Amino acid sequence: MNTIITVTTIMSMYMNLTTDVENNKHCYNAEIENGRINAIEVYDKKGEYITASLKRLYTYDEENRLVMRETLKWNKETMSWEKHSCLCYNYNPEGYTIEKRFWNETKHDYAEAKEYSHYMVLMDNVLAVNSYKLDENSGEFALADNMLVMTSDTNKLLVED
Repeated sequence: MNTIITVTTIMSMYMNLTTDVENNKHCYNAEIENGRINAIEVYDKKGEYITASLKRLYTYDEENRLVMRETLKWNKETMSWEKHSCLCYNYNPEGYTIEKRFWNETKHDYAEAKEYSHYMVLMDNVLAVNSYKLDENSGEFALADNMLVMTSDTNKLLVED
């Protein structure tokens, strides 16, 4: 069983965010090309005004699986987007792993991940999540937390191929 996060999953997430416009504290703008979302800009809504807040950039592999989601934050002083963090998705036959990396301004690159989570579908509607954190002393990753997520429909979270 191969678990993947697809273009369809990202599009569904965007559509869910934008349907309740009146009660939402944020506004969203998606950049869509060839049927897939490449970026979503998030604006804070205060009264009649909106201000830039976050921008998420999506990168896919040749199988249309999500491989990276970058988060940029709006800098009000420079009036520009600045890199903040990214989620890197790695797929294997058992499931997928997500690493969170933060932008290192000095190196102009993302730092190595200090934690990651591995997601694995155990059976219908049951997802196992194991989270690991880097032990600074040993330099090894150690299990920090694990849980089972049960849902009425795992297709809302992911697509099985």
